[in-house]
Amino acid sequence: MKKLLSLLCLFTLFFAFTCENEPLDFDAETGGTDADLLGEWNLVEFDVEVSTSANFQGQEISSDVEVYSTTVDYTLNFTESNFTTNGSYSYVADIVANGMNIEGEPYTLENVSGSGSYSVNGNEMTVDGSFFEFSFEGMDFAELNGEQTATFEISDNGQTLIFSQNETTTETDVATGVTSTSTQVSSSVWTRGANSSPDCTAEEATNEAAAAYNNDNTNEDLCIAYKEALENQIAECGDPDGSLQDIIDDLGECSSGSDSSGILKVTTGTLPIDFTQQTVSINQGIITVEGVSEGGSYQIYFQVAEGDTGADVFQNFVLTINGTEYFPSTQGFDDFTSNTSASSDNILQATFYGIVESAAGADLSLTQGQADVMY
Repeated sequence: MKKLLSLLCLFTLFFAFTCENEPLDFDAETGGTDADLLGEWNLVEFDVEVSTSANFQGQEISSDVEVYSTTVDYTLNFTESNFTTNGSYSYVADIVANGMNIEGEPYTLENVSGSGSYSVNGNEMTVDGSFFEFSFEGMDFAELNGEQTATFEISDNGQTLIFSQNETTTETDVATGVTSTSTQVSSSVWTRGANSSPDCTAEEATNEAAAAYNNDNTNEDLCIAYKEALENQIAECGDPDGSLQDIIDDLGECSSGSDSSGILKVTTGTLPIDFTQQTVSINQGIITVEGVSEGGSYQIYFQVAEGDTGADVFQNFVLTINGTEYFPSTQGFDDFTSNTSASSDNILQATFYGIVESAAGADLSLTQGQADVMY
């Protein structure tokens, strides 16, 4: 459920608009126009913070989501009643769910283009369409684009445009009984003419290296190439907020680890985890697998009886995230599942996925779990 709440928050915030519960009465023919808006604007940055709490059958669930831009090359052009968008941008989404921090990695959208209509009333804008696209794990949210409102401000003698939002909403889902309260603070900053940030040709190389690494985050060469691209971008363009260096630090040494004897990895939410330090042993017919990620923040443990294959032969599975232990969920919805294809002749091969939950009731969604190790 937290994954769904976070996903909805991310999508809503990416527009930097307030999405109302009921459709707005919108007519571009009669709406007003602010002449100072007309023309092209260049995106400088966007930042969104959302705090969400939900109550489901007496259980409190909380999450904090922050989405912020890392690199931008994106324009917004207003005519008298319409707008168009074009370009590319990269962003990071960090999530804290029930006290557990899940740091995101840069995601890049390229060759983005869009259009819509708008009207203004004072410092409020009503838009039919969206200024941004948003993609999450291959899902398409185009059907959610609709009429929206925003507050805007033009300053610096007409050279800076800022959209902002600070709103708290409470809703109850009739079907599930879930009551959620969400506080959203967001802004996007745009400027006239050429982008106010100096051209940084190294950004393109970084984006390409990031895309390659994210498609295969166990590849040591791609990791090294990504780090080198980040370091080159820092040298050429600087790193005012330290976000590029944070990514370099998270990548670590790009080594599979001296204790590694195979593949042991999983994705929690949107966070891929590679357990580079592995210990695989057998005692009295029980294979025990233990793994530790680079830096030691994440650990995995499970056992399989030698010779057992098929569904759900994992025993005593535990995933530890920043000191919190998570165990297989058996609540009847997206339960934890394992499939073992080999557990003999010194080879263990298996996949696993589904929901795991802590003793406090917090849950995580696991995908792409894989074990291919020797013992």
